[in-house]
This record gives sequence, structure tokens and C-alpha cells, in this order.
Amino acid sequence: MSSWAIVGAARGIGSANPDNTVVALIRSQATAGSLNELAAKRSNIKVIQTDISSLDKLKETAESISKVTSGKLDVLVYNAYASGTDEGKLLPPTAFVNFFQVANTVNALLPLVEKGQQKKIVYISSGIGDIATTRATEMPNLLGYAVSKAAGNILMAKYAVALKAKGILTLSLSPGWVETDAARDISNSPEAFQWMLSSFQKMDPSVKGMISTEESVRAQLSVIDSLDEKLSGAFVSHRGNDRDWF
Repeated sequence: MSSWAIVGAARGIGSANPDNTVVALIRSQATAGSLNELAAKRSNIKVIQTDISSLDKLKETAESISKVTSGKLDVLVYNAYASGTDEGKLLPPTAFVNFFQVANTVNALLPLVEKGQQKKIVYISSGIGDIATTRATEMPNLLGYAVSKAAGNILMAKYAVALKAKGILTLSLSPGWVETDAARDISNSPEAFQWMLSSFQKMDPSVKGMISTEESVRAQLSVIDSLDEKLSGAFVSHRGNDRDWF
């Protein structure tokens, strides 16, 4: 049985595999209803509330995870993102908040990853943070989000280089255009949905809409399973390449 920690797991996405010990880290119980329902049915899921902006809390969290996973961690998945205030969503300073939270979280949990068997660190990114995709889709907004994801991508590449000698593998992984709660908010606005769809179709005319969370998770798990030294540090889509972002 593998041990996984998912940072930003409040929706329960990706936590259902009963073959893994899954530590789901959340910021607040207020949005963790679905996750708690799942955890109540599966003894392999442990929910831990934490604050990734606090170094002291991250230290406590690492100790809590260690008790659940017997002092090791096979796969660390970082899926958290803080958009900041409404005004800050379009500004690059929000990227620095997310950047340091990623680094601090990885550093806090790194000793556990070093003792794991798979030794994998996966950063959930987005094609929005890809330069070629930005040029092709011609989307000038979502600046804070895009810069944040791009910063995380280079961070994972740096970790790949720095941790190679320890056998630790890293990856930046885009889940695709997924029908999550946040994405559904967009689809509820026909104008916003059509604008985004039209933007994505400039790069890939075959895009018709969002994919299900189930399809996305299956594809991502396949990519994570195939992560090896050759791929370590790369930024890829849920299809395992640098083209099919949607």
C-alpha cells in the first residue's frame, strides 16, 4: 500500500483509491463536506486541517502525517491555490504567495518523501501557466493564476535537479479543463464559457468543453505512475505531453 498526501484535497478529488493510504490536507472544514463523507466510508483516508502559510503549522502537519504513514511518504501531490482578494486575482503579487507556500510545504514534508518508496512530488499546475499556450489562446487575463502556476513549474524543475541524487522525482502536471466546482461557475455564464472555449479552440479546434473529474484523475494517475527520472522536472498535461492541455 502506497502512502499519499494531497495538499488542497477539500473536494475529495483523487482520494478514493482504497489501495492507498491517503492523507488529505485541507485549509477549512467549511468546504470539506464531500471529502469528509468519503473519509467516513474509507478507513484509508485521514483528513488533516492545516495552514500552509504557517511554518509552525506545517511542522505540526508533517508530524501528524508521519504518524499516519509510519514516517514515510511515497507521493506528495500539491493541489492548493490561494487566489487572494478579488482585486489581487489579476495581479502578479498573488503568485509570490503561492510560490512560497509551495516551497515551504514541500520542504516541510521532504523528510517523509525521502523515506518513501516512490519518492514523487507532483505539483498540480495548469496549461494557463504555459507560455506557448498563452500565445496561442491569446488570453491576457488570469494573470495572477498564470504567473503562480508558471512559478510552481520552474520550482519543480529546480527541485528535480536538486533532489536527483536522492532519487526523488518531481513533476508539474496539468489536470486539463476539468468540470470542478470553480469551472462550473464559469459554465453557468454562457458568455464566459463561450469566451474560454473560443480561446482554447484557437490552440486546439477539437476542444468541445470540460472533461469530467473522473477522466482527469484517471489520466493524471497514469502519468504519475509513469513518472521516472527521464520525465522528472517536466511540465506536462494529463495526457503526459506538452500539447494536449484541454
